[in-house]
Amino acid sequence: MKALSMALLTSVIILVGCAGPGQLVLGDPIVVDHLDGSYQHLASCTYEHLARQQGLLSMTDLRERRAIRIGLTKGPETHWELWFVDEDGGRQTRLEVTSANGSFPSEHVLALARACAA
Repeated sequence: MKALSMALLTSVIILVGCAGPGQLVLGDPIVVDHLDGSYQHLASCTYEHLARQQGLLSMTDLRERRAIRIGLTKGPETHWELWFVDEDGGRQTRLEVTSANGSFPSEHVLALARACAA
């Protein structure tokens, strides 16, 4: 029994180490909008506007999921992520938000994403 407990604890520690800091605390995605246009164009446009105003942004293209993630990090932790997810064969984009510790992007950040769709 003790050996099983130690094996389970070791497995959890290894998995946490593989996930990286801040990645296990993000909540479930919340759909905040559906935007007209390609997820790739909208994510690039939003990232370009945000990068001028905020540092510590990262952008990850997850082509196999047909999604792009933009994350705001402060120190070793991710505070929030915007997800641009392909819908309707590239004609629409589902905009999702994930949050860490109750930290969400401001309405200004969401307005920039919406402006890219206009």
